[in-house]
Amino acid sequence: SSGCYNKDWILLTNNQQKLNHLICCICKQVANNAVELQCDEHENAEQVYLVGEGCLQMYLKQSNGKCPIQQHDHCKFVKNKSLTQQVSNLLVTCPRQYDLKKNQPKEEHENECNYKGKISEMKDHLDNSCQLISIRQIILLIKELQSQLQDEKLQT
Repeated sequence: SSGCYNKDWILLTNNQQKLNHLICCICKQVANNAVELQCDEHENAEQVYLVGEGCLQMYLKQSNGKCPIQQHDHCKFVKNKSLTQQVSNLLVTCPRQYDLKKNQPKEEHENECNYKGKISEMKDHLDNSCQLISIRQIILLIKELQSQLQDEKLQT
C-alpha cells in the first residue's frame, strides 16, 4: 500500500536509531516513498523534514496545500531517493504474521510465516509465497465457491 509503514512492526527487526531519520512528520511512522519538504520558510531548520508521499498527498488535499510543518502556502517538496532506498532495504518480518501475533494470543496460532526479508521484496512474498492467507484471498475464495454453487444449481 502507499501508506507509511508501521514503526512497531519494523522495530521487531531494526533498532530505533536506524529508524529515527526515516520517520514521517505527519503520521510518525516509517516513511513510504520518502519526500523531503524544502519550503523556503524552514530552509534554515536544523532538521530534515521527511514525510511519506501518501501522507503528504492526503495532507495537502485536506489543508488546501498548506505545509504540514508551519502551515504556510506553497509547500515545496522533492522525492528523496536515498532515504526511499534505505527504507526499501530494511529487513522486516511477514506483516501478516505480525498482525496475527498482535491480535491473537500465542497458543491460538495454527499457521506461522517465518519470512524475513527486505520491504522491497514484501509484495512478492505476500502475493506468491506467504503461508498465511489474506482476508482478500479468503473473500475471493468464497466468491468463487458461491459462483460454483450457483452454476451447479443452474445445471440441476
